[in-house]
Amino acid sequence: MSFVDERLTHAEDQESVPAGRGRWLFRSFAQRRRRRTRVADRWLAREHRRRRFQVLVVGISALALAGGVWVVWFSSWLAVSEVRVGGLSELGASVGRVQVETAAAIKAGTPVISVDTAASRDRIAQLPWVESVEIYRSWPNAIVVDVVERTPVAVVEEGEVRRGVDASGVLFDPPGGLWLTDPIIRGNETAIPEAVAVVATLPEDIERRVRVVQAVSPDDIRLQLGNDSIVRWGNADEGEFKAQVLLSLLPRRAQAYNVSAPELPTTFGEKGQRD
Repeated sequence: MSFVDERLTHAEDQESVPAGRGRWLFRSFAQRRRRRTRVADRWLAREHRRRRFQVLVVGISALALAGGVWVVWFSSWLAVSEVRVGGLSELGASVGRVQVETAAAIKAGTPVISVDTAASRDRIAQLPWVESVEIYRSWPNAIVVDVVERTPVAVVEEGEVRRGVDASGVLFDPPGGLWLTDPIIRGNETAIPEAVAVVATLPEDIERRVRVVQAVSPDDIRLQLGNDSIVRWGNADEGEFKAQVLLSLLPRRAQAYNVSAPELPTTFGEKGQRD
């Protein structure tokens, strides 16, 4: 209501109200009505301001959310710029890194958030020489791959092909190549797992003497020592007991030792005790 309208209304009220006490009562009622109207107008104004503020906050939040989504999913700020491979041996670092990166198949420029780390991990785990692998995001621009290489306990020789074998019997080609000091396993394919089990349980002071492991059958594994002596080991049972017996027999410098039945060991072609 404008000032002019208010004055006209006031004048009309004065003309229409009765004299005396009636006029005073009517004037008081009119004033209260005008006060209520002004209070209502102020309340409506505050409500409008509050609603405008809420709309502004919602709009800013929506813009911030949209900006965050764009930065994370579509911008180059949080895109893959490198794949870091760790855990490789010094000898296998160059070849192993290439194989891991190829298996991971993570393209540069891919948003870090959208990289399927589980799928990459599964592909890397299929590399025969990888024992275990972990892969995770390193913000803002990297994917980190930590691998554990299998450790060969021997070299399996099949014709002209040589491959490493770990204690669990997995055949693989180490990315750093095979150590020439590893025992070589030859013989019947069906007996090779038992030969691997024998080598895996040999104590170090015997393993370092072994040059060739002949897998004749699962119950007839033979060790050729560096001095060309032969040890008939039998199968992988009682490995610790057999090792103790063999160590006690080695000073006899025999051509052959039989510890397949460690309770009744025998030797052949003894050359006498060492001086």
